[in-house]
Amino acid sequence: MDAEQEPDSQPARKRPRIDLGVSERKRGKSMFGIVLGTLNKAKIEDKERNASEAAKKRQMIDQRLQAKLRKETDSVRRTEEAKKDRNAANRKEEDLQLKDSIYKLRRTHLPLYSHFLCTSDDIQSIDSMEDQPSSTNPLALPKRSHPPSLFYLPAILTPAQEAYLEKRKVKVKEAAESEWSTFREERTAGIDEIKQLRQRVAEEDARRKKEKKEEVETDEKVQVNKDEEMVSEESKPSDSKAEECDATAEEKSEERESKAEDMEVDAGAKEESVMRADDEDAVEY
Repeated sequence: MDAEQEPDSQPARKRPRIDLGVSERKRGKSMFGIVLGTLNKAKIEDKERNASEAAKKRQMIDQRLQAKLRKETDSVRRTEEAKKDRNAANRKEEDLQLKDSIYKLRRTHLPLYSHFLCTSDDIQSIDSMEDQPSSTNPLALPKRSHPPSLFYLPAILTPAQEAYLEKRKVKVKEAAESEWSTFREERTAGIDEIKQLRQRVAEEDARRKKEKKEEVETDEKVQVNKDEEMVSEESKPSDSKAEECDATAEEKSEERESKAEDMEVDAGAKEESVMRADDEDAVEY
């Protein structure tokens, strides 16, 4: 217990206070000024680097890449829209063809059914038929039932049956013609829509072909420029080699001339020595 109480009895030590002198404060300020100067210098160098030719070239390359990316994105989007238009035109055309065959069949066959009586028909007297409201859809076929409905035509018709058939023939013919005229308007509008979709698809195909042609032409131009640069680079060493050959030829000719002069000088010296020897021999005699 005494050992545990000893640390609590000791007073807490105070952290010594750092006494900064004038010189140390000046030193800190100077270090801070150096850091600020370094940062400002880095900013200035960054501005100069951005304003340099290399930076301008990099900016031009970035702009070209961004323009190319936007162009490719736009091209992909237009291609997808053209694909959707093509599919929509195909579906619309198939739908119109199916409806055309159905309505043609209804127009030709339903009036034929109006010449026959059906077991599901409710034939009443002539007076009651006139008072009875007209059916909502005269082109509707009899509903499925058990036993199923049958079409028949008696050899001898009653007046009520004749009046019923005559009235139904007129109504069915008028309804069939009205249905066909409505579908004909719908078909005309659908054909116009299909033409517009196909026109947009054709314009997109023409645009893609034009872009491919322009890309091929630009690639050819770039290749031609590269070939010209390569030829010019190859011609430069040949010119330098020709100059070197001319220089070496001139040096060789100069060496030959200097050798010839040396030989003439040596010949002249030999002649003089021979003449001197002759003179000496003549004196001795």
